[in-house]
Parts: sequence; structure tokens; C-alpha cells
Amino acid sequence: MENKTVTPNKSTSPQKKWMDFKVGSVPLPVYIVMAAIIVLAGVMQQLPVNMLGGFAVILTLGWLLGTIGANIPIVKNFGGPAILSLLVPSILVFYNAMNPNVLKAADMLMKQANFLYFYIACLVCGSILGMNRKILIQGLMRMIIPMMLGMILAMGVGTLVGVLLGLEWKHTMFFIVTPVLAGGIGEGILPLSLGYSTITGTTSGALVAQLIPATIIGNFFAIMCSGLLNRLGEKRPELSGQGQLVRLNGAEDDLADAMKDDTGEIDLKMMGAGVLTACTLFILGMLLQSITGFPGPVLMIVAAAILKYLNVIPGETQRGAKQLYKFI
Repeated sequence: MENKTVTPNKSTSPQKKWMDFKVGSVPLPVYIVMAAIIVLAGVMQQLPVNMLGGFAVILTLGWLLGTIGANIPIVKNFGGPAILSLLVPSILVFYNAMNPNVLKAADMLMKQANFLYFYIACLVCGSILGMNRKILIQGLMRMIIPMMLGMILAMGVGTLVGVLLGLEWKHTMFFIVTPVLAGGIGEGILPLSLGYSTITGTTSGALVAQLIPATIIGNFFAIMCSGLLNRLGEKRPELSGQGQLVRLNGAEDDLADAMKDDTGEIDLKMMGAGVLTACTLFILGMLLQSITGFPGPVLMIVAAAILKYLNVIPGETQRGAKQLYKFI
């Protein structure tokens, strides 16, 4: 009788299942080892109070909370990763449950090194410079009037409701209505908090804590309403643009090619150019702030949009900024 060797099915082996489950970008077993080392260093007060220690803290905790938030039913559809990543550390700090060494490392990265500014600059500049110019010019020109009318009406109605409920109109407009209209957390209230911080002198972290409740509630209703509108579009296709935001007159106006992703393969040199571009635009915004008095982050956004419209930045540099945006 012929002897046959039975090879275990690796695809179903427990080891492979553990390795396939990732916390952030790291397989679970590897993450556990790394997290244990970082926690041990914090307990022994040996965590370096520099960018290395700061990144170790925010990546370890952020990836864990983000993974948990992305796997909680219902909550994951309303920004679960961002919600947990903001609320849980705040609660831990409030109840003094965080190791002092860990807090110092995170404080050094986020406050002394101002990594948040770099993060926001990369997000904003990358999203604008990575936008297809055809959409910016043709699509936006057609949508600008209804968009502006919608925003003005939304701000007016929202502020009026707040006043009727006994809230001050300034607080309602700038801390409730505007965060909702900002469109989210990463690219919404974070840049908004920087602008507010420049005007009010309050730290951006404290402002984020004030802005996020309205944003989360706004996201909840936005997702719910979009689901209802999607169902309406499925039942009455003539009311749906099938993802096309602008009504087209003919083939010459087709913006379908503009929706294609032309980022290409990851190129570290191009990403380096994207980093330099984001930093330069942020510095330009700060420089213009000293001259005009307007918030630097806002002027950075305006400058990026103007440069994109004029198409003066080389295509490779724009693609590098977009790759950096996706990486961040």
C-alpha cells in the first residue's frame, strides 16, 4: 500500500488565521509583541520622550482603538475608529489612567513637535492637489452656486433653531453648525480647529473636544439620510445621477475620465516632494497670516486651490502629494 503524507491546509491553520488578522497594518501576534515592549518601557519609565516614543504611543493605541471601532456593528458606520480614538484617550487622561511617561512622549510629539499641523497640512494639500483639475474647473463651476446656496440656507436654518432653543447664535453657528458642514473629523474639524485656534488663542485639542459632538451627530443623520436617498434613487432611477454629480450635455462634457485614479505606483521620491510641498504651503499660509491677519490654515487651503487651478505645480509633485495624502 502506498503511503501518502497529508499536508495540513495552511489556509485554515490557526497560525495563519492569527497572522491574517491585523491591528492597523500589523499582524496581531506581531502587534502584541510590539505593544508589550512599549507598555513595559512606559511602566519602567524608559519610553523615550521624543518623536520615536511619541509615534510608538499614538500608533499602538490608535491602531488598537481604530481596529476595535471598525469592527463594532453599527458604530463602525458612523466613524467608529475616529470616535474611539478620540474618546478613549480623553477618558483615560481625564481619570489619570495613563502612565506619565507615555503622556510625556505623546505630548512631545503632538504639542512640542506639532505633528498635528504636519498631519493636517498633508491631508489638505494632498486632497486639493490630488484632485483632478477638470473636476475642479468644470464640475465645481457648475456646482458652486447650488452648493453656496445650500450652505447658506443650512447655516441660517441651523443657527435659527439653536437661537430658538436658547443658545447663543455665535456658539451655534461656529461650534455646532459649521463643524457639521465641515464634513467629518480628519479633513473637517481638525483643520477647522487650527483656524479657530489661531483666532481664539485656545489650543486646537480643546477645540476639537468642543467640535466633535456636533460632527458625530451630524454624521449619524447624514448617513441615515443618504441611505434613505439611496433607496429613493433605486426605486426611482430618473431621480438619481448614478454617482454623476453634474448633469452632462454630451460626450464633450463627460467627466468620467476625471474620476479615474491616476496616482500610479507608490514612489518614495514623489512622496518626498509631496512632503516638501505640504510643508511649504503651510509655511506660506503662516507667512500670509502675519501679513493679512487671516488664519494661516485657511490661507493654506486657498493657496493650494489657486495653485491647482493655475496648474503651476508639476504633475509628478501633485501625484506625490496625493500619494502622501493616501498614506497619511
